[in-house]
Amino acid sequence: MEIICLKVGQMGTNCYLVSDEETGQTLIIDPGDEGDFISTTIIENKLTPVGIVLSHGHYDHCLAALELKLNFSIPIYLHQADLFLYQKAHKSHSYWSDPVGAAPRGRPHNPPIDFFLEDRQILSFGSSSLKVIHTPGHTPGSICLYSAPILFTGDTLFANGVGRTDLSYSSSDDLQKSLKKLFTLPSNTLIYPGHENTPFFLSDLKTLEY
Repeated sequence: MEIICLKVGQMGTNCYLVSDEETGQTLIIDPGDEGDFISTTIIENKLTPVGIVLSHGHYDHCLAALELKLNFSIPIYLHQADLFLYQKAHKSHSYWSDPVGAAPRGRPHNPPIDFFLEDRQILSFGSSSLKVIHTPGHTPGSICLYSAPILFTGDTLFANGVGRTDLSYSSSDDLQKSLKKLFTLPSNTLIYPGHENTPFFLSDLKTLEY
């Protein structure tokens, strides 16, 4: 697989273009904003997008979903437990973002989800594939995507900590269980998180307190 990381939006979200080297078929992971930038990068690299995969439903991971779906006519994937977050993403963006430079009022609602993700589901693109790992905690529908030795963690796991669990729908107990699941993966697993610098090894986090 080939991986291009694009930092997008006010929150500096890591949007990943994950491509099959043989076919150029590409999954777009967490298009948080700047749909034009993401689309241009796809075209310039002669990639063939086949799907948009959201690690969870927070606005800073999905605001460019509509533009990309319209540009490339591709499906959107999300775990069903985060549908309520995805459906109010435009409102959350208006509430949490700085009004200066924020998206104009009237941003269109996100398009419907085409397919709901399930734990252990395999997403294939060309001769490559990613396995869905359901990792609730930060949000009830958070997922990670795994293809040894690579793991995309969304906001579940960062180089310097874990996703916040002080929100009404979050669960620190669930996050602890999810992290224990992730720490069973090989220590040489290469982590690509939803924010911050990337990548780093799972072995770097063995002393992480959670």
